[in-house]
Amino acid sequence: MNPEALQQLEDIIIPPAIGWWPLASSVWISLISLLGLVVALVWYFRQRHKQRLYRRLAKQELQQINQFDDQTFLIQINQLLKQVAITTYGRQTCAHLDQQAWLDFLQSKAQFIKMPKAFELINQRYQMQRPALSKQDKAQIQRYAQRWISGHHL
Repeated sequence: MNPEALQQLEDIIIPPAIGWWPLASSVWISLISLLGLVVALVWYFRQRHKQRLYRRLAKQELQQINQFDDQTFLIQINQLLKQVAITTYGRQTCAHLDQQAWLDFLQSKAQFIKMPKAFELINQRYQMQRPALSKQDKAQIQRYAQRWISGHHL
């Protein structure tokens, strides 16, 4: 080889590395879409949390009902379920319901929840001969009320 020709060669010039800024338009579109999705999800879950506040409050109140005698227990459970129903479905829909119509309404709004036999004693709560409830009956009624509050559909 010719030594003069080798000395005339210069080093290879490497181009500068490609920087991350400015971002490509597809990256901008992806970031804006992701931000929009996050904002929409936060809004949705906050709305859902607000809409279910009445359920959480009703469950808290339900836990305090267990300390009463049989008649007061039935009255309090019925009042709580009526409050939840009025909050959810409106006063015109369910405020006037009583006796079997009320039980049918409860069953129609949560068909997948089986109503215990002891819950039918709610119809006898104001009679002279008051119903006697065992601890198991109270537990079944309270469990049904809790499941109805949690699971009734709109």
